[in-house]
Amino acid sequence: MAKYNYFEALEELAAGACNAVRSVCGEGASISKKEFTQIRSDCAKTLFSLENSLFSEFLPPLERDNIAAYAHCLSRLIDTAAEHFALSRALGGQRKKNEEEKICLELASEIKNGTSMLRNLKKPGEIPDIQKFRSLLHSGIEAHNAELSKINSGVLPKTYAQSVLSAGRLRIDLSKCFDKLLEIMLNNI
Repeated sequence: MAKYNYFEALEELAAGACNAVRSVCGEGASISKKEFTQIRSDCAKTLFSLENSLFSEFLPPLERDNIAAYAHCLSRLIDTAAEHFALSRALGGQRKKNEEEKICLELASEIKNGTSMLRNLKKPGEIPDIQKFRSLLHSGIEAHNAELSKINSGVLPKTYAQSVLSAGRLRIDLSKCFDKLLEIMLNNI
């Protein structure tokens, strides 16, 4: 029996997460509920297959834990994007994407690219640009706080508060995914 391709599964989950974030944070993104449901369904199938393989194949415990933790983190990221998607649709989807959402898009892309690096990871120099990711994360926090200030001062309507808070949760989940990705890398160099 051929060994399960964990790299491929993680890359599929990361691509799904990136697509989910892009569909809710991309400028002019217009995805139907059915299409978004398909992204979630594909992720669930990949996650199920990966979990079954983790239980049936021999892997060192640390490696198994890291793979499972990262896969579940990516799955939660897709769920958070789905919540943001539903909220955006409920609010009419008429508003322009805020800066934090644009940054979330970049963070998701960095995670997708970093996940692709796992396949060839051999040396510490072959890891994602941690400083770039942390800088984007910091910019996202600043953008989040600026949006909240605009809402509190009345520049933006209070109805935007839910969307801003939802984008903040998305950014936090992106940060958690990146941290899990780094754990895998640090334990396998």
